[in-house]
Amino acid sequence: MKFTKTAIAVAITAIAVAPMTVSADTTLSGLVEIRLSGTDADDDPTTAADEGAARVGTGDVLFGITSSHELNSGLTGYSSIRLDLNNLSNEGAAQADSIYAGVKGGFGDIRVGEVPNAVEYGQKSTDIFDVAGEVNGGISYSGSFGPAGIVVQFSPEENSDLVGVGGKFSVGGFNIGLGTETRADLSSSAIGVGFAAAGASIAAHFWTKEEAAAADGDRTSFAVSAGYGAGNVSGLLTYSAMENDGTMDQSAVRLDLKYNLGGSTTINSRITAITDNNNAAGDNTGWRLQLSKAF
Repeated sequence: MKFTKTAIAVAITAIAVAPMTVSADTTLSGLVEIRLSGTDADDDPTTAADEGAARVGTGDVLFGITSSHELNSGLTGYSSIRLDLNNLSNEGAAQADSIYAGVKGGFGDIRVGEVPNAVEYGQKSTDIFDVAGEVNGGISYSGSFGPAGIVVQFSPEENSDLVGVGGKFSVGGFNIGLGTETRADLSSSAIGVGFAAAGASIAAHFWTKEEAAAADGDRTSFAVSAGYGAGNVSGLLTYSAMENDGTMDQSAVRLDLKYNLGGSTTINSRITAITDNNNAAGDNTGWRLQLSKAF
C-alpha cells in the first residue's frame, strides 16, 4: 500500500476543518515572538556585510486551531491544524503544521498525521544539537500505564518506512526515557534521565545516529542541563557536545533566562557559544533578547 505525505495531510486537514456540532470544544491559540539578535561572526569580505550586526526580527509566529468532541463509549475525537507564519517577515509563505487527528480513551491515544517522535522520549535535556525532527504523515499509538508510558509510530515514506518505539517511566520527581527509530539506512536512539524538585531540575541524555551510507560515519551527542525557577523568574544552563568518527567535534554552552510579565507574556534571553574543536574559525557566539506573547 502506497501513501504520500501530501495525501495524508489533505485527509487530516479535511477532518480538522470539517463542520462540528455545538458541543465540540474548539480552541484558538497563537504565539508571537519579536527578537533582537546578533552574533560575533566576522564581516563577509566578499560583500562587506556586517555578519554579526544586531537585527530586529521575528521568532515563532503561530496560529492554531484545536478541536475535541466526546464520542460514544467514553472516547474523545480530536484534531489540530496550525499555521506557521515565521517566514512572512522575509517575504516567505505561511506553512501548515501540526496537522493531525486522533481518538483517545482509556485504551490510549491513536493519532494520524504529525505524530509524536519516539526518539524524543529519550531526549530529557535541552539539546542544542537536536536528535530528531518532526514526523509527518504517520500513525502512532501512545498510552500510559501507571508510572510508565509508551509510544509506537509508523510513517510511510516515498523511499523508506519510518518505524519508532519509545518508553518512559516516572516516579516522584525522577524520570527516565528511551527511544529508537529506523528509516532507510539511518537509525537513531536516545536515552535520558531527569529529576525535578522545589523549582530546580537537572537532566541529561545521550543519543546516537548510525547511517550506513554516510562517509563521515556515526554521530553521537551528549547533553546535560540544570535549571531553576522561583516566582516569575527562571533560568536554564545547558552543555551539549556532538562528534562523529573524527571529522566533526563540536561543543556548545547555552544560557536561557526568562521573566514572566503575566498575561502569557514573557521576556527571555539566550546566549549560545559553539566551539568547533577541529576548526577554531568555526567558533561562534550568538545572542538574542525576545518578547513573547501567547494567546
